[in-house]
Parts: sequence; structure tokens; C-alpha cells
Amino acid sequence: MTHITNLDTVWNHLKSENVDHEVDILPPEKYGWLSVFCNLLQPKSNLLPKELSDEKSVLIKLSKCPFNHEDPLHMQMISTLFNKLTGLNSPAALGSHWEIVGFQGVDPATDFRGVGILGLLQPLAVCLCVETLPFMSNVVSLSHSPSQGFPFMVLSLNVSNIVLKALKDGVLDRMIKEKETVLGVTTICYTAILFFIYDNWKKEKLTLSDCGSVFKRAETICKKELSRHISSFDNYIKELTLNETPAVQLEQVQFDFIKDMSNSAAMTT
Repeated sequence: MTHITNLDTVWNHLKSENVDHEVDILPPEKYGWLSVFCNLLQPKSNLLPKELSDEKSVLIKLSKCPFNHEDPLHMQMISTLFNKLTGLNSPAALGSHWEIVGFQGVDPATDFRGVGILGLLQPLAVCLCVETLPFMSNVVSLSHSPSQGFPFMVLSLNVSNIVLKALKDGVLDRMIKEKETVLGVTTICYTAILFFIYDNWKKEKLTLSDCGSVFKRAETICKKELSRHISSFDNYIKELTLNETPAVQLEQVQFDFIKDMSNSAAMTT
């Protein structure tokens, strides 16, 4: 299968497939007269232009769009992501190979139920950027740690869920208006939150038992300190590029993958 090299092609296709669907983007806690009252009080200057509002609706719609093995673009997206994270080609639509990047079982479709195809678009966007791919490789490397390991894609989907909630609640609207892009801002938000978790996971020697608390902290910074953590991630990327710090060695990922497959085969015989 041909791998994706250009995010714009993917985004334009997804927009064309979902642009006609209307989505309720009001914060979930506002209902009835309270919702109307809050809308009346909202300054007109804070409202998104129609083009950005439509783009926001598309992204929210994607969170309700399930991963479909029969959709060629969905398969191309997930195969590209797998290749970027491991250096390997995905051998089959179903199989234990998906667990190497942190899916919970042989069928990755089951893990996307919470955030839909949005949960695939966000890590793919970061992986398709030359500057940020080494960061994703480092996160995958940490996820394989014997003492601090975690299922990468499960963690990533939780980050996407945090971003999705911020998008729905209007937390990102000001930045979206300033940057004039919804996809760009949500991707920046995703990387900043993922970096916060990755950085603290390393420094504080966190393990899977700490997931609940670190996700709560991530939700808080998404609401109140996002700009500062975007700057932190930007500085990290600059330092990574300047020092040419080696990311995870794909050869080691491949070795671990083959070893895992061999162990699985031995257990079934």
C-alpha cells in the first residue's frame, strides 16, 4: 500500500466527505435557556468566521466517524502511521503487529470508538512533519520501556479526547481565530499535551498507575496554560534539531517487533 506523504491531501478528502454534516459544537454543559443566555453574552468579536466554524464542525464530525477497514483512505492513514512509528510496513489489516504501536488488540478499529478517525488524524499529522517525527519516535521509545512502558496509541487517543473537549468547549477558539486554522491549532494542542505527558512521564518516573492523575493535569493545562506548554514544546523541538539528538532506533523497534512475534508464535504452539 502506498504511504501518505502530504497531510493536505488527507485533510481535503476528509473535509469533502464530512463538510455537509452539521454538528452541535456548544459546550455539553449548556442547555436550554442557559445556552441561549450564554450565547447572547458572548462578544461578537470572539465568534469564528464561517470558514473556520465549518472547519471546526468537520473536525468534531470526524470524532464521530468510526475507523473503517473498507475505506481505502483510512487504511492508508493507519498504514502510514504504523510505518512512521516503526519503520515497518503493516502486513495485514488485523493482527498482533498493531500492538507494537500501542493498540490494545488485533483490530485497531475497536480503539477508535471514543474519538473516531480524529484519533488517527492527529498523530499522523505530527508524524508527517519532518521536524516533529523524531519527537513521536522518542515517545514510542519510552512506551517500550520495561519499567515505564505504556500502550502508545491508547495514550494518544486519550490526548485526542482532551483536545476534542477543549475544541467543543470553545477553549481553542481565540487561538483558532488568531492562527486562522482549526486543524493547525488542534494539532499544536495535541503535540503540546502529548509532550507535557511525555516529559513528566520521563522526569517523574511515571507508570501506568499514574495515567489518571497525569491526564487530569493535562486537561487543566489545556484550559489554562496551553500557550506556555506550546512554547515548551517548541523549545524542545529546536533543541532536538540543534543537537541532532537521535530518536529511537528503528532497527531496535523492528527487533522488538520480531521478538514479540516469535514469542507469540511459541506460546501458540
